Amino acid sequence: MTLLALVLAAGAAAAPTLVLPPTGPSDAERAWVSDAVADGLPRALRELGVPAIEAADRLRAHETLEIPELQLTRATSIRIAEALGAGRIVIGSWEGAGGQVAVALRLLDVQRGTLSAPLRASGPLETLPQLLRTLAWDIALAGETPPAGTREEFLRRTASPPFEAYRMLGRGLAASDAASRKRFYQQAIALDAGYDEARVALGRLQVVARESAAANETLGRVSAASAVSREARFLQGIALLDLGRYQESAALYGALARAGSSAAVLNNYALALLRLGGGPSGVKASDVLKQAATGGPSFPEIPFNVGFALFVEGDAEAAVFWMRGVVRELPGDAHARVVLAWSLRRAGHEAEADAEWKPFVATAPAYEALTQPDINRRFERPLFWEEPLALDEEQWGDRQYAASHLGRAEKLTEAGDLDGAERELTQAAYLDPYGDRAHVLLARMHRRRGDKEKALSELRMALWVKDDAAVRVELASLLKESGRNAEAKAEAERALKADPGNAEARALAGKPPKK
Repeated sequence: MTLLALVLAAGAAAAPTLVLPPTGPSDAERAWVSDAVADGLPRALRELGVPAIEAADRLRAHETLEIPELQLTRATSIRIAEALGAGRIVIGSWEGAGGQVAVALRLLDVQRGTLSAPLRASGPLETLPQLLRTLAWDIALAGETPPAGTREEFLRRTASPPFEAYRMLGRGLAASDAASRKRFYQQAIALDAGYDEARVALGRLQVVARESAAANETLGRVSAASAVSREARFLQGIALLDLGRYQESAALYGALARAGSSAAVLNNYALALLRLGGGPSGVKASDVLKQAATGGPSFPEIPFNVGFALFVEGDAEAAVFWMRGVVRELPGDAHARVVLAWSLRRAGHEAEADAEWKPFVATAPAYEALTQPDINRRFERPLFWEEPLALDEEQWGDRQYAASHLGRAEKLTEAGDLDGAERELTQAAYLDPYGDRAHVLLARMHRRRGDKEKALSELRMALWVKDDAAVRVELASLLKESGRNAEAKAEAERALKADPGNAEARALAGKPPKK
């Protein structure tokens, strides 16, 4: 199975659990305990098969939403959970004196707003990693699917680092500045060279700081058998991209995609292919990026990357289509404005390119030197996180509204109300310009009315979103109907590459039926 055939989301996955740092004593020496719980508990839950949000993703939501980590109200906790797509929140507190710790956690149902009874675990502070596994088992039992195996087996599977290394990681997680975090993570690794969780924490800091060679070295030492191996490899791939080691990055992301595809993995894999000039069997970066762009709420960087990849690959008209959508959603995105103007110029639309470029440069004169298209610019955008934040509610709502308009359009078409159907389809295409179905249905509408040029335009837009052999055959048929036989044959040939047995494509290409 090719990477393009991998499904980004198999079925309806259970909503993940969000673990918030429990409140505790105002003791600077032990403040790290709260962060250690919020970091270690999700990992133990995932080991039990319970989807749980990583601490790093939670912190990203805090930063993006501009919500301080301290003293969260129930409303702000739910806001963070919604941004992360979580169904349950783990909240609670801890206390202890004289080297002891007692943790009490409760489960908050995001939709219902109900709280569970407390789940408790206590013991010497040095046993905190084991206490978290005990609590993880109890949380898993409270879910829809009980964990496999026995509690005793799960508790025995842990291989805790030396407590001092564990404490250093906790202090790093609790530190307020990057320099302190880095120092604590390095101390944790010095105390236990096999402490993979500390290596990933350090590696992420190095990747963000673009200390790419150091990040590659740090993350490359994480064991393939480690529970944090995937996170390490994902981050290492970014470091390799930054170092210009595209072949290695492509191989790494290809392996990650085969193990379990995601939009972010496909995005970064495609960026490596883009710099390599393509992938195995002629796979184009833009095709992989289109696959990453399908489905539910995603990353805003991906549509830009699709447009930029299409520009680099020489498909200027398709690049214009994608970049127009990016500029409409993000008018302040300078690089999108640049690439849109480049694409228009490359496609031969000089007047439109000037109309885009002149007012843009008037407000951003620093970009005046980029008047001429340059495919060597490193404008592409790698993703530093594998999970998207569900902050784009308006755009996701637009997609849902577009689906409603599509449904109404199909019913109006069946009833013979073509004017009403066209209005609904036009609205759907406006709300979700990267939805291929609206463009296909609009093309058929225009074709029925005899407007072949509009029909051809809509079919091309549908193919710019998703390369579908059946739609390409439809385009070839319309081109032949319009007397453009050479173009029709070329499109039919392209359809046959994806579907060699397509009888209509073979006929349009002038080939005998396949036996």
